[in-house]
Amino acid sequence: MDLKKIAMLANVSVSTASKAFSGSREVSESTRETVFAIAKENGCFEKYYKPKYEKRVIALLCPEILGIHYGRMATDMEREISERGDTLILSVTNFSHRTQSELIEYYVKFCHVDGIIIIEPKGNIKSIQGVPIVRIDFENELRKTDCVKTEISPAMDEAIEYLLSLGHRRIGFIGEQFATPEEEFFLSAMVRNSLEIKDGDVIISDRRFEDAGYYAMDEMLKRDERPTAIFAAYSHIALGIMQRLKEEGMCIPRDLSLICMDDIQATQYSDKRLSSIKMHLDELSHSAVEMLYKKIEGGGQSPRIEMTVIREFSVGETVGKA
Repeated sequence: MDLKKIAMLANVSVSTASKAFSGSREVSESTRETVFAIAKENGCFEKYYKPKYEKRVIALLCPEILGIHYGRMATDMEREISERGDTLILSVTNFSHRTQSELIEYYVKFCHVDGIIIIEPKGNIKSIQGVPIVRIDFENELRKTDCVKTEISPAMDEAIEYLLSLGHRRIGFIGEQFATPEEEFFLSAMVRNSLEIKDGDVIISDRRFEDAGYYAMDEMLKRDERPTAIFAAYSHIALGIMQRLKEEGMCIPRDLSLICMDDIQATQYSDKRLSSIKMHLDELSHSAVEMLYKKIEGGGQSPRIEMTVIREFSVGETVGKA
């Protein structure tokens, strides 16, 4: 059974039968239903019916949706893409380069998406002809694909200089297994400022979120000597640190100064406004969407684009004299 035979049975031209399958408005509904019925009866409907989605489809890949900043960025981008009349679809990579590569292949070869945005991608990404890919990167590295990245070094230096001005000399860090960039930013900043990192002052927890901060702080409290100031990899960890100190009867910043390496919503109802490194998530999300659409409308022929969002140190209520 081919298109010519379907047309003959439906008493229409081959052109009309083809237009019926493509969704053309030139074909009446009654004619379309007749053509479809014949195709289904002869087991070849799926062969010829190729529906076309009228909106552009953008795929968003992010490491997870448990982290508040990932969810917030996805929400911001979905709203902006929806306002453009298009559709956003979301997948999680679980911090896996292999999963990320498989998803890119799936969306390009099988879903035929119009563009892809990747938040905090893993490893190198090959440019794909005809499908623009924009990455949002929190690491300060040069990339081959179009990229919106952040620059945290000046903010880290400013934060450390502020701690030094208040007499702090022993500064530590608490993170977890998926906060490797934050750990590297901290270590680099300590080296740039000629500060020694003593054994035990950097704890990488095998837990996540509030538990990571809570139990890492519990471990630090068991030591006779410990840092007078701590950088927390992100807000959930900071909240866990604060809770453990509160249980110990200790007060921030009297007994320990605390700086968080993000400024997400998890901290807005804490007892004290956290001193933090601003992430500018709204600017990152907006810039990535703008960059992707510029690439789409340019037919993928425009040169590689890269822009940098400068992060800033915000003095809150959790840093005091050593």
